[in-house]
Amino acid sequence: MRDDAARGARSSLRVLLATPYGEDGMGGIDRLNDAIMRGFHNDPALGMSCRRLVTRGKGSLLAAQPVFAGALLQLAGATLRREVDLLHIHLSVRGSSYRKSVLARTARLLGIPYVVHLHGTDYLEFYRSANRHLRGAIDRMLQGSVRIIVLGRYWADVVGDIAPGAAERIVILPNATEAVPRSAQRAPSGPVRIVFLGQLGQRKGSADLIKALADVRDIPGWHATLAGDGAVDETRRLATALGLSERVSIPGWLSTPDCRALLARGDVLVLPSYAENLPMVVLEAFAHGVPVITTPVGAIPEVVEPGRNGLLVTPGDVAGLAAAIRHVLENPELRHRMGEAARRDHAAKFEIGRYLLRLSEIWRDAAAIGITNAVWRHADL
Repeated sequence: MRDDAARGARSSLRVLLATPYGEDGMGGIDRLNDAIMRGFHNDPALGMSCRRLVTRGKGSLLAAQPVFAGALLQLAGATLRREVDLLHIHLSVRGSSYRKSVLARTARLLGIPYVVHLHGTDYLEFYRSANRHLRGAIDRMLQGSVRIIVLGRYWADVVGDIAPGAAERIVILPNATEAVPRSAQRAPSGPVRIVFLGQLGQRKGSADLIKALADVRDIPGWHATLAGDGAVDETRRLATALGLSERVSIPGWLSTPDCRALLARGDVLVLPSYAENLPMVVLEAFAHGVPVITTPVGAIPEVVEPGRNGLLVTPGDVAGLAAAIRHVLENPELRHRMGEAARRDHAAKFEIGRYLLRLSEIWRDAAAIGITNAVWRHADL
């Protein structure tokens, strides 16, 4: 109990962040994690000491197995050396749920309190389709967490459906990104630049976007860039078949600095997804003052207000998507007005500094509850 008391009295909280790929990894989870790490490092007054715990790595699925084993050993070693007060588990679907349920079980065995941070799309469907053993492991992971962070009210309802007994521990904390100075914004002249950032393929609706762009080819003065991994070759073939090779660029995966530069030059982000949680790229677009055309899935309707900071289109509605793109292309004043609203929303709700203040409160509360629980366990013994 003296160790627990000392840990509670320490001003700097030591947190391990379980993240899939590591620094500058693919996907929104690692981009958010990188921003968290930078933010707490640059503001020591917040009193957070953070380290990454990479659970998958950037190699193949086969190579991921020793990476995950190493993560378990790192957690055990940090616990034995009394170097960790709290584990923050970034959770998604499929392999992530397998790995993180094992990681959570290990934390429980080691007596380390943990927070679960849900990012995965279609998590309710994934959970219902999982086998009995995995569902049980997910249940225990959620029930054993001190706090469960979700990105919107929609996801609070999902977790409440999966684990009703954990509902009182749910905290809504939308994603956040770093602010962008106005000096980094696009030039006032030139073609209207349409941007898509994400994994090319069915879930993100990249084929729908190509087809919608073909429907607005009669409008002069625009160029689209669809950047990301996934179905790159298939998307290029579709663009060529529809006669868009001169007006659509499909460069494949871009580095984080290149993605930022693309958004800085962009005039509208289009993300016609079929399933999302709360995409980081939407908030990154907001930070750049870029309005968004997207779909009302996951927590997106809690962020994008039609006609104010973007437009919403039904998933799979190519004609509706083309109409929305046409409307934005033909109305520069609308683009500007929605972009300014998006920028204001980012500053007020989705800027990383505000996010870190709230996250540090959640972590300190979670660590304090973990200490209390540990004291009770000692008393029971």
